[in-house]
Amino acid sequence: MRRKVFKAEAVSLGIGIGRIFIIKEPDVKANKNLIDESQIENEITNLEVAICRTFIEIHDLNDGFKGILSEEENRIFDFYTEILDDKSFFEEINNTIKHKKYSAQRAIHTCIQKYMDEILKSDNEYIKQRAFDLDDVRKRLIKNISGSSGIRMEEITRDHIVLVDELKPILAAELGKKEVRGVVAREGAGYFTHASIILRSTGIPTLNGVCIQELDKFLDRPAILDAINGVLIVNPSEHDIKNCKRNLIKKTGSCVKDSSEDDALLHDVNNESLMTKDGVRVHLFVNISSVKEFIMAKKLDIEGIGLVRTESLFINYKKIPDEKRQFAAYQKMVASMTYKPVIIRTTDIGGDKVPGVLSINDKSLSRSSRGIKRSLEQRQEFVTQIRAILRAAEYGNASISFPMVETAEEIKEARKIIDDVNDELEETYGKRQKIRVGTMIETALAVENLEEILEQVDFISIGTNDMLHQICEQSRKCSTLEKRSYLEPIMLNTIKRCVDKAFEKKVDVSVCGEMATDPMGVVVLLGMGIHNFSMSPASIKDIYSFIKGISFADAKELAIRVAESDSLRDVKRILTKWMKTRM
Repeated sequence: MRRKVFKAEAVSLGIGIGRIFIIKEPDVKANKNLIDESQIENEITNLEVAICRTFIEIHDLNDGFKGILSEEENRIFDFYTEILDDKSFFEEINNTIKHKKYSAQRAIHTCIQKYMDEILKSDNEYIKQRAFDLDDVRKRLIKNISGSSGIRMEEITRDHIVLVDELKPILAAELGKKEVRGVVAREGAGYFTHASIILRSTGIPTLNGVCIQELDKFLDRPAILDAINGVLIVNPSEHDIKNCKRNLIKKTGSCVKDSSEDDALLHDVNNESLMTKDGVRVHLFVNISSVKEFIMAKKLDIEGIGLVRTESLFINYKKIPDEKRQFAAYQKMVASMTYKPVIIRTTDIGGDKVPGVLSINDKSLSRSSRGIKRSLEQRQEFVTQIRAILRAAEYGNASISFPMVETAEEIKEARKIIDDVNDELEETYGKRQKIRVGTMIETALAVENLEEILEQVDFISIGTNDMLHQICEQSRKCSTLEKRSYLEPIMLNTIKRCVDKAFEKKVDVSVCGEMATDPMGVVVLLGMGIHNFSMSPASIKDIYSFIKGISFADAKELAIRVAESDSLRDVKRILTKWMKTRM
């Protein structure tokens, strides 16, 4: 068959090589016949069973994504469970069955359609996306009453590029677990939809806006999904495949998913030459939480480690590791990086990181200190860690960073401990270790006290995850619909103030957190003047290729426009329009 190229909107970066699988969603129709009085209780039972089955489906999928999706991204599943657990929603369907003599299927269809009709009248794109989610809930409930088999997921393998007419979040999650080569949708995968967020988190290249009907005849044909350039190439030539596997990767550093050559296609990212299209230098670093991630980072030949989460070292120990064990871990990492920077963050204990050795549970966390405050309270534990880091620093280019800082006084106290430990080490080993000291800026108080904090440090790293929670919890300007988004204007302006203050004080600044792994977040941060990004190893290649394809001048103009926006909706509209101009 002839080679065919389809253009589309790229919503999850990357390249996939595989065979086309077309999902034909079964036409689930509600029984429109009225029921007899004697059937009412049976239909209500059908409704209850369907809700339970659907709830279990969503719970199992959500459980399967623990450790893969972030806390924010996992809220995608909350929308579904909140609907299924909503007593008033159940009562409305229940009453429709009782009073209108509708079957459970028809009552579900009618009640949900009423909400969908109202949502679709909105000019708010975020709200309108919820119609896709509601429709998905409706179809799943009706399917679980009718006993329809639904989509035959068992036929989909990791060798497939999957085409679907309308992509829903739960289907996206199922395809993510299947580790398919790519996903192409006619609709439902816009950049800010829940479905595309899931696929970006699982690293699956995705295109939106392709007419699936035109692709029916290409079932099981070979294809290249290029979500860097926004094209789907069906029946690619040998030259296309060769170019995709060899030349394109070398140029972009993009991660290519190809079942036959996964290992062969591990190419190093040459970060030393990472430039925007107009020649502005950008640095990418990795965040490390485990030995596995460190090994991944080494394979990528990255510029350095922007964050070592040391609390992860404590998880598998029955007691807190002593100086010898900690030194061994830090020394190996620092020495292996051959004088590339390694920023070691002192322990940050929070709700999402609770090492068993510390005898802390979720309830006690709400009453206990965390981050630098806890370290200063647990002085001996802190001194042990500082000694291990300072000793390891002799073997390379290590720095110390402090988490959850709120005041300059905390850093002064921590620096005094570093000086005291250095005095002891000088007496023992006859050598004093110079080391750069920095801090995470991730609390509302740290932002408030930034000028004084900047006087005490050599560098700062803006932690967008924790900062977002605090900024939005304290501001009524944040979207109540989306709960939290780092694209909120108030969040963007907070980050910009931090960056400007750091530049003014000639203090190095980087961004660490989920925002640094989202292309839309990266382009705005780059436009603010941030040239240092730290992220998980899995995100490096896609962000590398994205940055190479944009200009700093465009990013700067975009950052100004979104910072002047009044709402999250406006920010997303501007970014979506800009993204489409790149196609």
